Parts: sequence; structure tokens; C-alpha cells
Amino acid sequence: MCQKNSAATLFAYFMLGLEIVDHTSRFKEIEPEWLSFANTVPGLTPFQLPTWQLIWWKRFGSGELHIMVFRNRSLMVGVIPAFLHSWNNKRQMTLIGSGISDYLDPAISPSYCEAVVDCLRDHLHSVDYEVCDWQDLSQDTPLKLLQVDESYTLKIAPDTPCTEILLSGSFEEFWGARSSDLRRNVRRYSDQARKSGELQFQTVRGADPELVDSLIRLHTARWERAGLPGMVAANGSAEFLREVIERFGRARMLYFFSMRYQRKIVAVIASFPYRRILYSYLSAFDPEHEHFGFGRMLLFEALRHSYEKNYLVWNFLRGSEPYKYSWGARDIPRCRLTLSRQTQICHTSDAYSSRRAYRPIGQDRAIER
Repeated sequence: MCQKNSAATLFAYFMLGLEIVDHTSRFKEIEPEWLSFANTVPGLTPFQLPTWQLIWWKRFGSGELHIMVFRNRSLMVGVIPAFLHSWNNKRQMTLIGSGISDYLDPAISPSYCEAVVDCLRDHLHSVDYEVCDWQDLSQDTPLKLLQVDESYTLKIAPDTPCTEILLSGSFEEFWGARSSDLRRNVRRYSDQARKSGELQFQTVRGADPELVDSLIRLHTARWERAGLPGMVAANGSAEFLREVIERFGRARMLYFFSMRYQRKIVAVIASFPYRRILYSYLSAFDPEHEHFGFGRMLLFEALRHSYEKNYLVWNFLRGSEPYKYSWGARDIPRCRLTLSRQTQICHTSDAYSSRRAYRPIGQDRAIER
């Protein structure tokens, strides 16, 4: 949350300096400083860390890099990672990570929120763009403090919510509070599967090549059977996913939950542990064994493991699929900020031609959606 103090804000505003990072080499240089700073900002998630952001930029970025780094003297107090590109015949400023990152609020020190946003407002007057379209922001995003004049139109609208389960009490209390239908189904699935073969639940803290390959293979197969490409295939994000898993695995920010049936991997969840929250990013199950409900069985075991390891929250991330609420999930409201410039800007039509055309990236990451 931002700390509001008008006198302090005015002083901080005049003390702030702004660096525009517009080359990937400089992006890499500030990554350690940015990571150290981000780890001090309340409420951030793995998707707002420079590790994730840099991999996204390398795999999906287009146009011109435009990371806004705010400092009080040499102290980093805010980072708004964005890029400028052509989209729908307009020059757009988009947040790095858009599409496959569920949380995109910029990292801003709470005591500098107002000063950083005031500095951002002044900077936006000097940038050649027509629209800022910033998605996956929190309901209380500091960017709501942005004040604009009549030459701009600012719209803040609801965005797709995320959902989470609060892991309070004991697992037995949690499971006892679920519906009798869900508890009966999970028990029946388990009994049926064990009658015909060995069933094994496994957790792995770190990158495992077999599990990565199985996650991608099963995810693709599941969506192909439904007649849809799925996130990995639709966005060509397999290599992005592999690099994220490798980097997060080295940082011990990765949990794999898997289910083996007759020694074959039939269900996988890739999740990111951060600040005692487990972010369930991508999951898959074998469509050949859909009748056994391995996705539900794996989620049951993963939640039990989360209780045992004293995690506070299981975050399903974006989407409000009905099955999530049957597991006790609640909504996390999100919003989207659109800032449109009304005045005509002189520009060259191909000023932001991209290395790779940016496109919206899919959101289909749920278990048995």
C-alpha cells in the first residue's frame, strides 16, 4: 500500500531521477539491483521480478524497450518495465510480461508511490505514444494515482480476476469443509486407479527435465483433444517455459507436483513458491486417463503438501473457472488501465516496427478447465 504524505511527496518528487533503460544489455546490468529492490516491495509476485521479466522480453518482446527506473539519488525506489510498439495501427506502451504473467503491478516503494506516479505523469508527456494499455493490475494499484489533463483519457476497468485458497487451520479442517461430492469423487478416483495399478505422488523442488517434458507434452495433448491449441502451442511458449523453469529452479523458486500411474507421469503442476505463497502456474494431465480424475487427485495431494510445508496461500492465478471455487477459492479483483492521448503526434509510421510482432498471449492455464 502507498504511504500518503503531501509534503513528503513534494520533497521526494524533486529528489527523484529517472533513467530510461532502452537496451537489453542495460536491462541485464540492472537485474541484480532490481531483484534486491523488488524483494523489499510488499505484495510482489514472481511475475514482477526481473528474472521473469527479462526472459519474457527475450522471448516475446518487440519494438523499443522502455523501462522506467526511478531513483532517489542512487537508491532505486520504483521500476515500471514497458516497451513501445505498433499495435492495432497505434503506437502503444505495454507492460513487459503482458499476456502470460498474471500480476503486473510495477515495483514501487510504498513511501515513494505518489512521487513516482507524479514523475511518471510528467515523463509520459514527453514520450511518443498514443495509448498505454496496462493489464493485470491490482485493485489498489499505485497507478490509480495517475492524474492527467484534458489531453488524455484515462479509463480503469475490471480485468480478469485471480483466485486463491487461504490455507488456514489444518488440512483436515480444510478438506472437511469441502462439499461431500468433491470429497467422494476424489476418494472414488483414487480407489479406482489403485485397483488397476500403482499410484505415486511426488514433489520435486527444482527443475527436472522429465517433468518439464511431461508438462509440455500432456498440456498439448489435453488441449488438442479439446480441439484447441492451448497456451504452450498457441504462443510458442515452450522455450520460454523451459528457461523460466531452469532459472527459477536454480533460485529454489520452483515446485513440481506430479502423479505417476503404473510408473508413467499422468499429471503435473508447475508452481512458483514465493513469500510463503504457492503460485500454480501451469498444469496438465493425461487425456487418455481422464476418467480417473488425476488432475483433481494431484491438486488434493499438492494442497496437503502445501499445508505440511506451512504455506499460507495457494494461488490459482488468473481465471474464475467453477472448479476453483469448489476447492474453496476466493476472487482477487484485478483492473486494467488504459491511457489514451487525444492530441495528434508527429511520427514516422514504422518507428516502432518490431523484431517479432507482439500479440496477446493465451490465458488457458487451469486444471481440467
